[in-house]
Amino acid sequence: MKKCIVVFLMLSLLWLPNVYAADIPAQQGMVTDEAGLLTQQQAADITGIATGDRYTLHVLTVDSLNGAKASAYATSVYHSWRLSTRDILLLISAGDQQIELNFNNPELQGYIDSWSQSQGGTAGSPAITGLLDAYYIPYAKAGDFAGGITSMIKEVHSLGSTGSGAGSGTAPGSVGAGSQDSGASGGSGNPGSGVTGSQDGGTTGRSGSSGNPGSSVNGSQDGGASGRSGGSGNPGDGIGGSHEAPRSGPAMLTIAAIGAGIVLLFLILIVLITGLRRRGQLSRQQEQLADLLVRANHALEALQPFQGIVQGKTGEMVEGISKRLSAMLVDISALQSSGQDSPPPFYRLGALKAALTQLQQTEAAFRSGLETEEQDIARISDADRNVKQRITELKKDAPELDVQLQSAVKETGYELKEIAEDLKELAEETAKADELELFDPIAAQEMTDEAQERQDQIEQDLRDVDAYDDKLNEFPGVLAAARSKIAALIEQNSLHNMKVKPYDSLEQASTAAQTLEAPLRSGDMDEVRKIGAQMDVYLDEAVAITERQALIRQNNRRDLETVRSRWSELTQQRNELQSRIAEARSRFSEFHLSSLEDVLEEAGTELRQGAGEVPQIETWTSDARGEYDNARSGLDRLLKLQEETAQKFSNVRESLGTLSKRLSDITQLLSEGQERADAAARRLQSKGIASRSRFQYSLLPEYIELQQRLSDRPYNLDELEAVGRAYDAGISSFVEEANRLVRQKEEEERQAQLEMMREQQRREQERNRMNSSNAFGGGNSSSGSSWNSGGQSSGGSSWGGGGNSGGNSSGGSKW
Repeated sequence: MKKCIVVFLMLSLLWLPNVYAADIPAQQGMVTDEAGLLTQQQAADITGIATGDRYTLHVLTVDSLNGAKASAYATSVYHSWRLSTRDILLLISAGDQQIELNFNNPELQGYIDSWSQSQGGTAGSPAITGLLDAYYIPYAKAGDFAGGITSMIKEVHSLGSTGSGAGSGTAPGSVGAGSQDSGASGGSGNPGSGVTGSQDGGTTGRSGSSGNPGSSVNGSQDGGASGRSGGSGNPGDGIGGSHEAPRSGPAMLTIAAIGAGIVLLFLILIVLITGLRRRGQLSRQQEQLADLLVRANHALEALQPFQGIVQGKTGEMVEGISKRLSAMLVDISALQSSGQDSPPPFYRLGALKAALTQLQQTEAAFRSGLETEEQDIARISDADRNVKQRITELKKDAPELDVQLQSAVKETGYELKEIAEDLKELAEETAKADELELFDPIAAQEMTDEAQERQDQIEQDLRDVDAYDDKLNEFPGVLAAARSKIAALIEQNSLHNMKVKPYDSLEQASTAAQTLEAPLRSGDMDEVRKIGAQMDVYLDEAVAITERQALIRQNNRRDLETVRSRWSELTQQRNELQSRIAEARSRFSEFHLSSLEDVLEEAGTELRQGAGEVPQIETWTSDARGEYDNARSGLDRLLKLQEETAQKFSNVRESLGTLSKRLSDITQLLSEGQERADAAARRLQSKGIASRSRFQYSLLPEYIELQQRLSDRPYNLDELEAVGRAYDAGISSFVEEANRLVRQKEEEERQAQLEMMREQQRREQERNRMNSSNAFGGGNSSSGSSWNSGGQSSGGSSWGGGGNSGGNSSGGSKW
């Protein structure tokens, strides 16, 4: 239970910084300008110098801290953005006129402390504040925020560098002097010590020294292309030390040799494994060849009962199969012997692969050929086993078919000679197959298949004899029924004079029935089936064409009434549209209406032509003429004409409505423009700037022209719309200018209010500046200053003697 509580508390501590950072803006690169203090070019220039050799500066500007402490807010941003010891955060609050430098780098804190001590200052947060006062505040007071940020970044990058001229040591307390001839030197010492670092000659060099109380230590470097020396001493001692880089040539050669050996061993292992695997595959392929050899021997053994006995087709097949199998046995045996004698060694991977591929291809060819031979042997064996039984069944069925034939002849009185001949041929084929069965089972099987097909056909013919005999006997009744149905349709629908002739089809069916009897008597059932199908077609066609004529006539009557009634509706619509066009002439110019009149005139002409066709259609659809197909074509044409005319009238009606809508839009544009201008003028007046821009829409030339054109009928809508657009553009220009003036006035008021708030904050901060105190134990420091009153704010730090005891260093200042 205690472990769970500890884990929960640790997770809670990890979660707390994220909660605090809920209002922290997201990082947008090196420069996150939330307060809008920088231009895009300035932000780009700062981004270009933000990253140095040792440090990377991140800039955040905000409008206000909203009462939060600058150092705490900066530390929260530092953690929220997940910055590292290399990163430095520069926080600027525009509304609070405050800047904060926040980082977590003891080395940098030491450099800043040394710089402060060289200027006569102290360490910790006051040192950071002094750096800000020196390199940022002067620019901020002048309003050059970009210049202040650039100055700070350059100074931070120069701290502790070889060319800075500053010295740093293990503890603050005294400042050493540095002299430089070509390179850099630095020195520092404790109280009572004297430290000097110097460099003479050489291309590049660096020397450093440090000493304890009472010691005198000197480190120097003379001559050489480049080098470094360092010295340190205890009280009263002088110590010098040097270091030479170890020689690493032999060690690198040893490592390279070991690596090469490992690679070589790995390659050998790969070759060994691959070679052995391919040798194993060759062995398995040889085993498969042995299996094929066994299968080929079994196939030859299966052929032995037929060799020397069978003749004809079967004998030829057996002889060919035997020769091919014998040759295959020889080839497989030779291939096995060659493969077992001299297989390639395991390290010849290419030869092993080629041998394996060739063996696989050869084995596949042997296997395919053997499967074909086995299928032929199975066919011979099947014929030898089954053909005798099939012949016996054919012989058994022959008497029964003969009985059926005699029964059909007796019942129908037909001779059925062709069926009797088919039975005779069936008996001959069966007898011949029986003769071949013992010595040529393949030929006997083929002949048995033909005999079976003939027997099936004879059975079907005998069944059809009865069926078509009944059809022929029943045909007079079927013909009479069809004739009666056609007569009823003609009577019911008054089709006496229709142009189609269904009775002709009935006569054709009757003629076909008369020709059916001859082939039926002889037993020519193929011809019988053909004639019977023709009879059915003629009967069905006679009834179908009569039903179609009846349906057409019914539809013609219905559609004729539709055409008549719709004709009057279209005429009424045309008259109505002509009246509307005549009324529109008083409002719109002629060129708007001329095309609509042309459409109406064309539609009227087509209507009159269509009306002239109606009497002819009525004549065609009458009982006297019976030209129902012609009437149908005419009605379809008139119906289509009416649909097209109705669509044209609809388009004319829509066009007239569009003209009215365009005129309405123009008048609405005029009234809305007046309302927009009045509303803009009221806004100007409410802000006290109405006197700056007096505007009267009634004085606009476009307004005057639009009023004149609206009072002069008929209207040219194209010209009216052009003037209306110009008028609307003038109104829009005034409204946009009025909005700009209002926004400008509001911005001036907002800036004045903001300046007042800043002045109040500055005065409040000036009163409280001297009351700030140092904070210990948290790892953060804070300081501030204000040039408005000439004083410097107090600050606190949690590091002793200038060293950072953990956490972020932070220092700030105000302008």
